[in-house]
Amino acid sequence: MNLMRIIPIFISVLLLGCNSQPTPTSHYYILNQQLDTQGLANLSPIREVQLSLPEYLKQPNLVLQLSEHELSYAYYHTWAENLDDAIQKGLDQDLRKLVKEQIASGNQQDIKANTQVSLILDIDHFYATIDSKVVLTGSYSFINTQETQALSPKYNFTFKAEIEADGYPHSVAKMRQLILALAKDMLINYQKVDVTL
Repeated sequence: MNLMRIIPIFISVLLLGCNSQPTPTSHYYILNQQLDTQGLANLSPIREVQLSLPEYLKQPNLVLQLSEHELSYAYYHTWAENLDDAIQKGLDQDLRKLVKEQIASGNQQDIKANTQVSLILDIDHFYATIDSKVVLTGSYSFINTQETQALSPKYNFTFKAEIEADGYPHSVAKMRQLILALAKDMLINYQKVDVTL
């Protein structure tokens, strides 16, 4: 009699065990590597960044554009830190390195010594697409450090890169290259700013 009660329980447990799927593994991504910052102090021309992200980028999941009007979140692929912080750190690292390279090459005539401005940065899109691209679009402008006067017009930007390998790690590496492209664009336009305004 006891055996008759145990057999259905055993079969149920066996069927549940065969039917269950393994839990997907979560993956976390950083936009910036740990870089040697020695010799980069006080080299950034940007004192402060006011960054604005759209609501869909203010969450931890990586975003994939499926079609012209459809985005999807990658639920097991997330940023290891807030995206706005990561973007600001990346821009700061890149700007410091670019200025250092210009100084080292003797091409520093357009770098305003110890002059810093503030930056208003609006990012509209920052994601990978289903057709193997990464995209970064938005606009920025320079203002004085008291944030009372515009020092430049609004610069619109669109940067894209081809994804040559499968997987989110490669996409994130390409996204990091787009931040560098943005930093280069900013430095070019910074050199046009009249800081005496």
